[in-house]
Amino acid sequence: MKLAGLTWWRNNYGSILQAYALQNFLNEFGCIEYEIICQYGKKIASLDNLADKIRTIGLIPSLKRIVWKFGLKKLRNRNRNIQKFVDENLKISKEQYNEDTIVDANKMYDGFVCGSDQIWNPVLSPLNSMYWLTFAEDSKFKLSYAPSIGVDQVTEEQAKIIRHNLSQFDAVSCREECGTKLINGILKKDACLTVLDPTLLVDVRMWDRLSENRKFEFPYLFTYMLRGNKRQRQLVEEFAKRKGLKIVTIPFLEADYIEPYDFKFGHIKLWEASPQDFINAIRYAEYVFTDSYHCMIFSCIYHREFFIFPKTGKAQMNRLMDFQNLLHISNRILYDGSIVEDMEGLEQISWNRVDQSIREKRELSRNYLRSVIKENADA
Repeated sequence: MKLAGLTWWRNNYGSILQAYALQNFLNEFGCIEYEIICQYGKKIASLDNLADKIRTIGLIPSLKRIVWKFGLKKLRNRNRNIQKFVDENLKISKEQYNEDTIVDANKMYDGFVCGSDQIWNPVLSPLNSMYWLTFAEDSKFKLSYAPSIGVDQVTEEQAKIIRHNLSQFDAVSCREECGTKLINGILKKDACLTVLDPTLLVDVRMWDRLSENRKFEFPYLFTYMLRGNKRQRQLVEEFAKRKGLKIVTIPFLEADYIEPYDFKFGHIKLWEASPQDFINAIRYAEYVFTDSYHCMIFSCIYHREFFIFPKTGKAQMNRLMDFQNLLHISNRILYDGSIVEDMEGLEQISWNRVDQSIREKRELSRNYLRSVIKENADA
């Protein structure tokens, strides 16, 4: 059975690594041939991508993104290293599709898998987008694996569209419990299951192989801030000084949320970090500070004490809180006004309990995929 995945596979380290993980897990099935749909230009720097950004966000924001992705040589090198990982590790369709041509994918595949990441967030993607498989013919196998809907409520009209979108799915799952509750409420039945992000679905040895050689011999804390502000970075500096640690950071991660303090912040700046470097920096850190969902996940994989800076919006916070609750981790979020003593007073994470929770949820998530794939592969 030839399957195509619809997901985000290039926007940031987390998006790339979740796509890589699901690809590897699905291709372990002897009956499955899985590849990821190319809905972008194949290269980060391409006219197709520029034209798409101008259409979706406008000329000025698009030019701003170009400056903060390619304006500095070190940022160009980062994008080159990210592209290298994608080229060498992700199986991307030869055909490039858009919303007008994605219907042609029905000629190439027996079914479609949507997920993971925030592809179902109506703020980020319209409800009639390809990520809801609205283009797929009725006879095609349709499955969601761990998409995030990213909101905790929708309008009646949105609920009606979602209900129609999911009516022909063979199986439905969601990444966060709050998203599962929302979808089940819309469907008026318990049809949606909460499953793990793909990065937790695979064996940890896959990540070990990508991050074998420790880059820094000195003790350090790692900071990975997609957004955030100067005061949050200064709090990290205070904590690092208290603990006698160097700060390793990847600066300027989101072109729409540039914090000039990043020029000063950190003892070691991983300007040119590849996805492997991202995992490596987390794996060997003494502590991790982040506002990233996937950075939090890899901190748990490698038993790194972590602290979370909040993102704007209740739904964004729900993603972080849901994951902590899933693994029985006490609140690690640092709100405005937090001080170093607040961090030192937090309850230590029980990694034995975290590992047990991951094992249990991983088995449930794997069984979800095994059962629905076996049922449809045998049909």
